[in-house]
Amino acid sequence: MKILFFNNIGLLLLTGLVNASSPIGWGRNTTGGEGGVVYHVTTYNELRKALDNHGKSNEPKIIYIESVINGIENEDGSRIDLPGLVPGYSFEKYVSCFTEDGSEWLDTTECNALTALMKQGRTLQNNQVHLSVPPNTTIIGNGREGRLKEISLQVRHTKNVIIKDLFIEAPNDYFPKFKPTDGIHGTWNAEYDTIVMKNCTNIWIDNCYLSDGSTGLDTQPVIFGQPVETHDGLIDIVDAASDITISNNRFENHKKTILIGNSDNRPTDIDRLKVTLYNNVFINCVERLPRVRYGKVHIFNNYYYAITFNSAYPSYTVDNYYHDTKVFPHYFIGLGVYSNILSEYNSFNYHGNKEIPASEDIIVYSYGGSIFHDNGSEYNGKTLNIDTLASKSFHIKSNVRMEQDRAKEYLVQIGLMKRLPPTLLFHVNTTIIRWKQILRW
Repeated sequence: MKILFFNNIGLLLLTGLVNASSPIGWGRNTTGGEGGVVYHVTTYNELRKALDNHGKSNEPKIIYIESVINGIENEDGSRIDLPGLVPGYSFEKYVSCFTEDGSEWLDTTECNALTALMKQGRTLQNNQVHLSVPPNTTIIGNGREGRLKEISLQVRHTKNVIIKDLFIEAPNDYFPKFKPTDGIHGTWNAEYDTIVMKNCTNIWIDNCYLSDGSTGLDTQPVIFGQPVETHDGLIDIVDAASDITISNNRFENHKKTILIGNSDNRPTDIDRLKVTLYNNVFINCVERLPRVRYGKVHIFNNYYYAITFNSAYPSYTVDNYYHDTKVFPHYFIGLGVYSNILSEYNSFNYHGNKEIPASEDIIVYSYGGSIFHDNGSEYNGKTLNIDTLASKSFHIKSNVRMEQDRAKEYLVQIGLMKRLPPTLLFHVNTTIIRWKQILRW
């Protein structure tokens, strides 16, 4: 296999670098709907019917997306007002249920009733935007008009699925929540990942353009000191999903990009979450490129680009901004518990200014993961020992966790905190034993 090394800024102008006919890596056995019924669809209803395949949803099918398909539009093109379907709820009322600086929730009867209304709204939105993708399916965008908006593709409990040649905008959460205790100054959180792969096998995502689209953070109001975040992840791979290849895609203008494994305490993910990422371009994506727990992940020939001074999607690290090892910074590759990551021939590019300069620690950040190796990757066009960066991050995180464990133990002893169950303590302790630089595949 020939490795193509990205070293030309001109590649940033391209959406798809390679139109591959078949995947390589962990998802190499994926064939999708090969040999099946062919559909050409232009509406959300037609897309749903094509996936059903006349009641034979498990049989092979190839679906061409011929136009912009919006998951919250009616057949006549009118927009569905999701908040309007929940009488008594409004985003303005929700915001008014916090103190002026957002530091505390007002625990009133009216405000607590609003949270119940939000749950109703989420149920309505789930039913509207979640689109289940059955086995033996290929979904292809036919030209620049092949676009999906306000749709969350649910690749759950299935196998053998291909999604390619599509422009996909991350769906918006019309009931976003603010959590004052999340992060330094609180955080806006949203539901609805663009593509969810859960307990599935043989999946190939190829030559797609995924972004926040027309509802990026630069279009959102700033409330409690932060733009309101209405997007969750672009790709989530969870609950023992495996044998997946993500190739030739462009990810742009997004915060939480690719998550592989969503729990530190899920033994069923052991020897699963096998993913290959190659020939992808990441532009102004803040973190999770990817963020891995448990998985065996091969990351090669990808192009990364981020800056510290982007008004909507800045990337900040411990060394250049936070200066606090207890804070979770931004990063390209995140090493979670039991993750096993091989990085090869990637081009990591990160630029800053006088106020916030670029810093090498953007490349890799350890959440307790201890198995990582890099071959031949570059940082801003120069060679760099990335294994050393990963090892440094691991040891910093280990020291922080041991300090936190000592503080928790003290609170237990004086009766202010209950002791954690042994199963949870196990995952904390085993991730801080020692740094392992050899991959065990």
